[in-house]
Amino acid sequence: MIRALLMSAALSGAGANAPAEADALIAQATEWLLAGEDLPVDMDLRLRRLPPEERIRVLVFLRRSGMFTGPDWPIDKLLAPALAEPAPPPQTGDAR
Repeated sequence: MIRALLMSAALSGAGANAPAEADALIAQATEWLLAGEDLPVDMDLRLRRLPPEERIRVLVFLRRSGMFTGPDWPIDKLLAPALAEPAPPPQTGDAR
């Protein structure tokens, strides 16, 4: 059952209609890989801001490329709804 859910979620985001956020994150990770850099420390948060189907696609890329070697993600974290973007910090001071 879980395998079927994961497969359908992973395949629903593939192809020509792939969302730009996941594509941008994959392109950025490719640049880090080619430059010999590690993933940034906030990668977990970046992944959690993606919808589940995009998150799975990026995680699969990161695992296959060898960049994401940490512990497995639990299914509830993997399929959780995307986190909201943080609100911009309030501006303080005199804006003249």
